[in-house]
Amino acid sequence: MTLTNHPTPRYRVTLTALSLALTALFTLSSSPARATEVLAATPHRTLASHVSDPRRVQVGSDAWQLFKLTNASRGRFGLPSLRLDRDMSVVARRHSAAMARAGELFHTSNVDVYLHGIHWHAWGENVGYTPGDLASIQTAFMQSPPHRENILNHAFGHVAIGTVRVDGTLWVTVFFYG
Repeated sequence: MTLTNHPTPRYRVTLTALSLALTALFTLSSSPARATEVLAATPHRTLASHVSDPRRVQVGSDAWQLFKLTNASRGRFGLPSLRLDRDMSVVARRHSAAMARAGELFHTSNVDVYLHGIHWHAWGENVGYTPGDLASIQTAFMQSPPHRENILNHAFGHVAIGTVRVDGTLWVTVFFYG
């Protein structure tokens, strides 16, 4: 999902999220092996009951590695590295935990709350889950046109990454802004 700073971003978020969900669904449906790696339209409900058990949850241990993979992807296309926003990464981690708790993917509903007080003109978000490793989700993001667009967007200079692993399934939220 990508946004620009307009007076009514909530409406744009809803339409863009719907568009992204449909695009991801059609993109991934042609590759069944990738359908479990990302993303927007397929509910994943098997883990919701386990999120409350702290022995089954790892919080944020993969975020730094995904940050490095994201910048490596940008570097292959001659783009500058993104700067990590650690404070907003806490918010992204909460979003990943909420998705794991719900057992499904969803996008942030109120961008203004997250970016309040930050000067920005463009914003995007990638969300996903995978039973695999970080490389598999980064590959899936790069093979999905809307997610790849966010990773390679010239307008973005900052990123926040939140990860939560529940029973081996990695839930990811990546906020981009610039």
